[in-house]
Amino acid sequence: MQLGMSSVPHTLKTAIGTIASAEDVITAAPVAGLLAAFGHDDPDPKRGDPLPPLWHGLFCTAKLPPERLGEDGLAKDEGLLPAAVEFPNKLFGGARFDFRAPLRIGDSIRKESEVVSFDIKEGRTGAFIVGMVQHRFSNGDGLAVVEENDIIFRQASAVPAGDGGDTSEVPDATWSRTLTPDPVLMFRHSAVTFNSHRIHYDRDYVREKGYPGLLVQGTLIARLMLDLLAAEKPDFNVDKFSFRSGRPIYDDGDFRILADPDGGEIVFRALDHAGNTGMTARASA
Repeated sequence: MQLGMSSVPHTLKTAIGTIASAEDVITAAPVAGLLAAFGHDDPDPKRGDPLPPLWHGLFCTAKLPPERLGEDGLAKDEGLLPAAVEFPNKLFGGARFDFRAPLRIGDSIRKESEVVSFDIKEGRTGAFIVGMVQHRFSNGDGLAVVEENDIIFRQASAVPAGDGGDTSEVPDATWSRTLTPDPVLMFRHSAVTFNSHRIHYDRDYVREKGYPGLLVQGTLIARLMLDLLAAEKPDFNVDKFSFRSGRPIYDDGDFRILADPDGGEIVFRALDHAGNTGMTARASA
């Protein structure tokens, strides 16, 4: 149930329309690092090579000093999304991507991020807020990638169970991959994306907070989905991609990525070791 803008905290409402920008150069080293983390032999990306879809997120990342980080490793105030005292738990709910032109190693790029909207809703565990932030990535040829992120603000509570759990039998998929979310993979992904959220790599922190294990990054799962697609159908050029997070996937067991053609699109599911849906996604060419 949607409750309307009048219930959204003032700090969030006043952030609508805020724009932040960053500039970077796409270099080969982070790309080679993530290729290695994903198990690709002898990665040797070169100047002029196009970035795989979603890998623009390795660049124009926020570089904040320690005093601007909270206990959880996240920014206290990024200057873009202010804190909401009544809704202190911030989660990544999903994203949509429009790949309009390739970004290549060697490109100088600019990222503009804009706070677009906030909606407050009523869920099973109480009220929560969905914020939408749009990121626009450009190179010397113009706009290349438009990304929209859904950020969920939740009230302080016990460990979230997440949405989308489904332990029903899963049919066979056209393509599938079973992955072990070991701490090395999760640390390397956090490092190459400069993601300092402790829930992804700090075992003592997650134990103290009562989580069953390290949380597998949603963007890691999404990139692994497209890595599977590139391996199985290398001629599929992704123009659009979207994903929605479901039940959290922790490193307490293997998880599976399933992919199936659906008309001109590819649909994905990520399932934890118990068969719960952790993410759904869709790619189109």
